[in-house]
Amino acid sequence: MSKTHLYHVRTTSIALLTIVLLLLAACNGTPAAEPTSEAETNQNAASESASDASSESAEEPNTASESAADGDAIVVGMMTDASGLLSIYGPMFEQGFTLGLEYATDGSNQVAGRPITVVTKDTSSNPDTGVTLAREAIESDGAQILVGSPSSPVALAISGVAAENEVIYIAGPAATPALTGENFNEYTFRNGRTSDQDALTMGAALLEEGENFIQIAQDNAFGQGSAAAFYNTIKELDGAFALNDNTDGLGTVFAPPETTDFTPYINQILDSGADVLIVTWSGTGFVPMFQQMQQLGVFDVVTVATGFGDNQTLAQGYADAVNSVGVSVYHYSLFDNDVNNWLIEKHQEAYNTPPDLFTESGFNSALMLVRALEQTEGDPTATAMIDALEGMTFDGPKGQYTIRAEDHVLLQPMTLVRLMNTDDPEFKFFEVVRAFETDEVEPPCIVPEELGRCG
Repeated sequence: MSKTHLYHVRTTSIALLTIVLLLLAACNGTPAAEPTSEAETNQNAASESASDASSESAEEPNTASESAADGDAIVVGMMTDASGLLSIYGPMFEQGFTLGLEYATDGSNQVAGRPITVVTKDTSSNPDTGVTLAREAIESDGAQILVGSPSSPVALAISGVAAENEVIYIAGPAATPALTGENFNEYTFRNGRTSDQDALTMGAALLEEGENFIQIAQDNAFGQGSAAAFYNTIKELDGAFALNDNTDGLGTVFAPPETTDFTPYINQILDSGADVLIVTWSGTGFVPMFQQMQQLGVFDVVTVATGFGDNQTLAQGYADAVNSVGVSVYHYSLFDNDVNNWLIEKHQEAYNTPPDLFTESGFNSALMLVRALEQTEGDPTATAMIDALEGMTFDGPKGQYTIRAEDHVLLQPMTLVRLMNTDDPEFKFFEVVRAFETDEVEPPCIVPEELGRCG
């Protein structure tokens, strides 16, 4: 097979098959690039709107502490990133959750006659901070349910706190499979997809580019989980890895999330003889990594599979990748249904920008919360909520979703898309190459066997 340069893809062939692991899921990092002035203005406006909404919530007569004491309000602890390495993603999730509550409650912000009060906690993408604030939300603010966290390490930590306190945690957009796999507990449910669903969407297509693979990934929960997902998928399809081809190495070169000099890792990739490089990365390291790969000639000898991120990053840094094909976790322009159309309209009105990458995840959290509380007649206790959430099916921005009862994975449609441009003023960057039905990308249940949950 001839080697294909990443940026020489044309619409008549899929030379780059993009994996949506870069900037798409929780990992330790910041945006790959600074936003353009227009995008920055939109993001600032959105962040200010989210802050205003939080302030208004805090000023309502039923404050979190008073409501918990009175037993009237249902208190939700919002675990977000407002100042950490993933601070670009926090507002997306929060805005989606706010609009999801409005949609699901018909604007009343009540379920079964009980108001919903949100207390917001900034985890700063730090697991220890996440643990402290999750406990604070439960013990001091009276939170009966937790939602959120873009960071996989933080989400894993919060999940443990939820289990200790026997409260429901609707987790995401963190994508590590461990949340609903090796670290499974009955209190944690997903509001987004897992890395396994990304891998299943793209695995077979990647094998059209070559038979010999290598990965580079962040050495954290997200990077390890994503590497494992792609390793297992490629191996099941009879692909091979040029380096570290075992269940310990996962065919991957791991690097610390804070890396800025990638030279030693790139040299390992060049020496491996691989046909395809899968990149699982996000944050400040993305730009120097790709600059150094260009300088060292990586694109001349391997097909590089990287990812589509949020609107700002796409507008700022993906001009050379136009016509490439890959997965987008969620893009507002790809789905024409009543729920998504409502979300687009309301988000534009409220924040002067379309919904973004993780807006859908926040929206799903609110839908799951409200639908479950409707079924329990306003009872937020874990015993009642688990019964309501397991097996739930609901209509959301991408279509129909189902919470798999066995492991609490959120089954959902996935899309393969082509990047058509990066300068549309409304961020309409993609066209659909193929829409995958839920059952086509249903991941295996990987809950530990001793728990007896997988069929």
